Amino acid sequence: MYNKGLFADWVPKPLMLVLILVFLIPILVVNGVYTGNISYMVGSLGTHNEWIVFANYAGVVGMGVSLPLIFRYKLRFYTKFLMVRTLLFLAIASFMIGTTDNVIVIVSSTFFIGFLKMFALIELIMPTMFMISPDGNRPKFYSIFYPSAIVFPQLAGYLMVRFGFSTYWQNANFIMAIIMLSLAGLALIFMHNQRYDKKVSLKGIDWTGLFLFTNVFLALAYFISFAKQQNYFRSDNIMLAVGIMVLGSVLYAINQRLKENPFIHFGFLKNYSVIHGIMMLLMLGFFLAGGSLQSKITMGILGFDSVMDNSFNLWMIPGLLIAIVFSMKWLVNNKSLKIYILTGFTAFILYYVLMYFLVSRGLSYEQLIIPNIIRGFGMAVLFIGVWLYALGDLKPDAMLGAAAVMIIVRTMIGPGLWSLGFNYIDSIWSLEALTNMAGKMDASAYSQQTAMGLYKTINLDSLMISTKRLYGLLVMLGGAVLVYVSFLNLDGLSKRSVILLRKRLKGQTTKGYVREVALQEEEELQEEIKAASAVAV
Repeated sequence: MYNKGLFADWVPKPLMLVLILVFLIPILVVNGVYTGNISYMVGSLGTHNEWIVFANYAGVVGMGVSLPLIFRYKLRFYTKFLMVRTLLFLAIASFMIGTTDNVIVIVSSTFFIGFLKMFALIELIMPTMFMISPDGNRPKFYSIFYPSAIVFPQLAGYLMVRFGFSTYWQNANFIMAIIMLSLAGLALIFMHNQRYDKKVSLKGIDWTGLFLFTNVFLALAYFISFAKQQNYFRSDNIMLAVGIMVLGSVLYAINQRLKENPFIHFGFLKNYSVIHGIMMLLMLGFFLAGGSLQSKITMGILGFDSVMDNSFNLWMIPGLLIAIVFSMKWLVNNKSLKIYILTGFTAFILYYVLMYFLVSRGLSYEQLIIPNIIRGFGMAVLFIGVWLYALGDLKPDAMLGAAAVMIIVRTMIGPGLWSLGFNYIDSIWSLEALTNMAGKMDASAYSQQTAMGLYKTINLDSLMISTKRLYGLLVMLGGAVLVYVSFLNLDGLSKRSVILLRKRLKGQTTKGYVREVALQEEEELQEEIKAASAVAV
């Protein structure tokens, strides 16, 4: 007997709804590295900042690697068996991060947390979809759940930073380990011990492809994290990482041709919507990478501490809530997806326009509230819109592979590579501004103490000038993005649609061309895959 629910039959329905939230929120939040605590981790461990950034990216790679496997495991094991063990391993990995001073252990544990949390998340998607949209209205579910899935980590991230600031950063991981253990206990009590559907064997998984895929993207994560610190291609380690990427990619291509069912078949890259979806995610990446410029202003110029700096993430929440209302009105009424995505990019451009004019040493905390509300709105709209477009017409098998790659593109490759580029440009423009201002000063006219004070002043001025120029660059790039998206066929006008349009304009019958198709189990599976992969972002 199969059970597509999550809890045992004896559990009352009101309690089921409460338990879904109790399980869902911590699983959305759990992570190996809470980014607001990175500075505390670096200081406590006495290591380079790049190692913790690398660990954070390793968690992203772990989520991508898990996606092609999660439905195999979901159909292979009982629900309780899978959830209890996943939650226990998440608790162990969190505890290991809090008790070690070895960066390799932190990187490895963060990778496995990213990998495992998807196994727990997939179990919660379908019950959550039914809870939000009992009538099966998918746009309604996307409009409510995806922005909400950003709100909870934002809140938790701020609390973790505040807690790490007042105590120790390790306590955040200990708290999460305790929560995961508590959830494992609740799973033992309330979850059923039945299968979701017919049993599927784990035989046939392409472990070679999984190994190659993981190593290629971990090498890329290393390159993105350490390239600047190790002076780019002058470092032996960076060259080794590049070599692993190139050799691993070649071996994966060979493996894909030899295996009947490769780990991920990259044939989805021939799909129009996937290609342009990935391009839009890369473009979204430079908008997200530009978000770090705000911290340069708040911490580098205004002198805010990390808690106050992270509190701006809370001001994104009103924007996320506005995005829920907007998406409900727009997507549920089946309006143009192109206009929807253009609205998201426009919001980000407006954020950077405001920041361009606000950059100054007299900038106040209150002046940054409205820009961050707009940024939150743009982020939610683009997370929903681009994901729906890119995965809209893929088959379930192809969707898993595409989602695995797109998670890594959106969360690591896009922001990471653009950050590298912006940091390189910023260092050149900062030095140029500092040289221009210092070259017009006569050092012999000042005492040493006065000269050092002036150096601090012009150093801050050069930081503001370079940041302002970067904001201007982002606005111009944003304009190019709007032009690019405007020319895309986001509404999917296929040849079949053209035939139907011509027939209707000529007054001819469309009988034989139009057919109503009932929602089958495969379509439900497709929606579940799409939902789970989008939530991972």
